[in-house]
Amino acid sequence: MGNEADRRVFAQVCRWQRGDLVLEYGEAGSSTAPVLLLLHAIRSTKMLYAGIIPELAKQYRVIAVDLRGHGGSIREAPYSFEQIVDDLAAWLEGMQIERLTVVAASFAAVVAQMLAIRFPEKVSGLILLDGGYYRLREVPGFSVEKTADRLAGTSFSSLAEAERQFSERYGEGGLPAGWMAGELVQAEDGQYRYALPREAFVGYFQAYSTFDKDTLFRGISCPVLLLLADEQYTSPQQRPFLRQAAAAYPEMVKDACVKGIAGAQHLLMVTHPRETIREIHAFAKDLS
Repeated sequence: MGNEADRRVFAQVCRWQRGDLVLEYGEAGSSTAPVLLLLHAIRSTKMLYAGIIPELAKQYRVIAVDLRGHGGSIREAPYSFEQIVDDLAAWLEGMQIERLTVVAASFAAVVAQMLAIRFPEKVSGLILLDGGYYRLREVPGFSVEKTADRLAGTSFSSLAEAERQFSERYGEGGLPAGWMAGELVQAEDGQYRYALPREAFVGYFQAYSTFDKDTLFRGISCPVLLLLADEQYTSPQQRPFLRQAAAAYPEMVKDACVKGIAGAQHLLMVTHPRETIREIHAFAKDLS
């Protein structure tokens, strides 16, 4: 299971199946350690966390899952947050995981909160990496259709070129060569494009735009750390909105803490791996 880069990061890469549902996940660390479940951002895979997994695995049983439409997991629709939560719920039952802390990036931060409400007895805490504290439709200048068109139309001449462009923006982040192999497919014209289809981009961005924010936030009972990127990497048009949303979040989530990492971009685990690891350790150590 998995590709060569996956196997360099994880002790094992597994594929779990129940009926038509297939979820691929990687594991590292001791099987008896507290469980840390990592949920990746859109159009990426479990390998988005590759740079911080070795260090986290020293203290946790780290499990990173490819979400529906991504990596080695089921590709078919429906592409909704409710479906991802149903997928993870079935997987958690099958894995017999009794207690876990969830680390979720970007769009998956909404999914993580939904999972915490579904399983308050299982989810001991949430660490949300620069996402899940607002609805996309409220972000100034955001368009579901335009963003989906842009991402679905993105192409690269090679896997190496895709990784080069990524590192130019976010840095190396400890990511191994070939780490993007699970999120790209080679088209008939020889170009590499995101494996996630346009339908999935639209479905997930619409879900991120329309979820019941007030009900979700007020229903969370576990401790939450919302870890934010530096606002210098957001557009001046969006900064006031994001500040307001971050300030409003702990007013609705009863046990939430909001912190930022200076100089960090949206993918915190890549641009600032050490700082992200430190915040995860500091928050999660007393939750298990």
